[in-house]
Amino acid sequence: MNSLKPIILFLILLVISGCPSSKTPNKDSAQNEERSELNGSIKIAGAYALFPLIVEMSENFMALHPGIVIEVSRAGTGEGITDILTKKSDLAMISRPLTDEEINQGIWTIPIAKDGVAPIVNQRNPYIQRLIDQGLTPEEFLRLFTSDKPLTWGEVTGTDAKEKVIVYTRADESGAAEVWADFLYKKPSDLRGVGVSGDEEMIKNIQENPLALGYCNFSYAFDLQTGERIKDIQIVPADLDFDNKIERKEMPFSNLEEAHRSLWLGFYPDNLCRELTIGSPGKPSDPVIVEFLRYVLGDGQASVEKTGFCPLNNVYLNYALDNLN
Repeated sequence: MNSLKPIILFLILLVISGCPSSKTPNKDSAQNEERSELNGSIKIAGAYALFPLIVEMSENFMALHPGIVIEVSRAGTGEGITDILTKKSDLAMISRPLTDEEINQGIWTIPIAKDGVAPIVNQRNPYIQRLIDQGLTPEEFLRLFTSDKPLTWGEVTGTDAKEKVIVYTRADESGAAEVWADFLYKKPSDLRGVGVSGDEEMIKNIQENPLALGYCNFSYAFDLQTGERIKDIQIVPADLDFDNKIERKEMPFSNLEEAHRSLWLGFYPDNLCRELTIGSPGKPSDPVIVEFLRYVLGDGQASVEKTGFCPLNNVYLNYALDNLN
């Protein structure tokens, strides 16, 4: 009788192995199978600042879902919002807070990263050491960016220098211009200077002119490979307490890691920091768009720091996912 036990046990195992599993199918496997069958297209337009990040996220997402085509174009935050309201695009890249009017029009947003706006000069500026040691006060920045006639570097630095300050501002409807103007308690239309489109053009003009002054997003002021400031660009510290000296928390950043740390610790002026968001005309219901936004808040976050932005913490991400679901 005992000799039958191994045979009976073998038969039981054989029957069990041949039967369908009673366990619930793996959720991730089921989701991956569903995702691989997604087909459709998404049009995204808006902020210059967000363009590199959204392009990378889109390319990675399309690699996972060959049936989806995503088209990304940069035209400034304002135009991106106009495009979703007129249904020219599905999603908008937004680099500033929404206005009351835009909120009332039903624009829905989720945060995807943080960033800051910084005043910049050429590292070869003849008065660079004075600018680093003493910075510029908000009042001095205000004069430079709103004066009807160009100021001299002597008027700015308290010397007899006669060279004119060449001020650059944004000609497009950009979030950076909104943030910088708000810091000066003005509107973007109040800012004076040579108009340029996008951060790249701003950086190029500052690099080429030692007497230039402008502003840009953090992510464009640093080399993304090394994290150090890009060639010939120096962030101008803001002398917020008007004491003609730059203290520790006012010091200009030497690298991108310091800039991000300053954002989270609150050292950098709060009204020069901002949340970067993606918006749509109402909460999205298209499965393709919803899946893309889930990716942005999940695996896509790996691209945030890689493209020079400050990553969101888990509180932000969980809140955004709850808002999406």
